[in-house]
Amino acid sequence: MTAPSLDQLLDRADALPSLPEVVTYLIRALRDDNADLETLAHHINVDPAIAARLLAAANSASSGLSKRVRSAAQVFLLLGADRVINIILASSLIYCYDEHTSGFIAPLFWRHSLGVAICAQALAEQTGIDPELAFISGLLHDIGRLLMYTASPCHVLKALDRCHHDDVPLIVAEREVFGYDHCQSGRVLANAWNLPSDIEDAIAAHHEPDGFDSEICDLVHVSECLSHALDLGEIANNRVPDISELACARIGLSWQKFSPRFAEIEARFDDFRFTLGL
Repeated sequence: MTAPSLDQLLDRADALPSLPEVVTYLIRALRDDNADLETLAHHINVDPAIAARLLAAANSASSGLSKRVRSAAQVFLLLGADRVINIILASSLIYCYDEHTSGFIAPLFWRHSLGVAICAQALAEQTGIDPELAFISGLLHDIGRLLMYTASPCHVLKALDRCHHDDVPLIVAEREVFGYDHCQSGRVLANAWNLPSDIEDAIAAHHEPDGFDSEICDLVHVSECLSHALDLGEIANNRVPDISELACARIGLSWQKFSPRFAEIEARFDDFRFTLGL
C-alpha cells in the first residue's frame, strides 16, 4: 500500500476534529486589540473541562491563601491573562486531539509540543517578539505529524523505524516513506484550518527556516532545537536537530545572555505539565 499524497492527506483531514471554538477565538484575539476578557471568560464558562482545569491550576498556585478560587474572574486576577490563555490553548488542543492510533502516544506528542511552546515564549520575551503568538505557534508546530498519524499510521511507523534504527532525522525518513514531511503536511492542515499566515509559515519552517523571511519562523525553529537540547519532552532516542545560525542571528539571539533562563524554562515546563496532567 502506497502512502497518501499531500492532496489525499488533505482529504483525510476531516477525520480530525475541527479546532475547538475557544482556540479559534483566542487565535483571532491575539491579533485584535479590542478583544476583551469578558468574552474570553464566556468561552471558559461554557466549557466545563477547561473551567475545571483552570480552577485546579489557580488553586494550586494559591495554596498559601485562606480562600479557594471559585470563579473565572478570580482565576484571571490570580494567574494573569497570559497564563490563563496559554492553559486554555494547551488544554483544549491536548484533550481534543488525544489520538490513540497504533504507535502514537498522545502525551509524549503534546509534551514535546508544550516544550517547544514554552521555549518559544521565553525566547520571544528575550527578543521582543509577541510571546502569545510564539506560544501558540510552538504548540501547533507539529500538527502535521498528527495528521499523518491519523491518515496512515502504518507509514508513520515505517518512517519512525527508519529514523530510530538508521539514525536519520525524522523529516528525512518521512520524505523517503511519504514523499513529503510533517512540516509540509502541517502547512496543509494549517491552511485548511484557516490559521494566520505567520503561524502557517512557522509550522512549515520549524526544521528549515532559512528560506523564510519571518521572525516567528526563526523563533519556532530555534525553540524546536532548544526543547530537544533541554530534553523537555523526554523523547525516546532524543536527538538535537541542526540549528540554523542564520535564524539565531535574525532574531538577535545571544546564547550567552539567554542561557541563564534555561532553569526557568524547565520550571515553567514542569509547572504546565502538572497543570495539564501530562
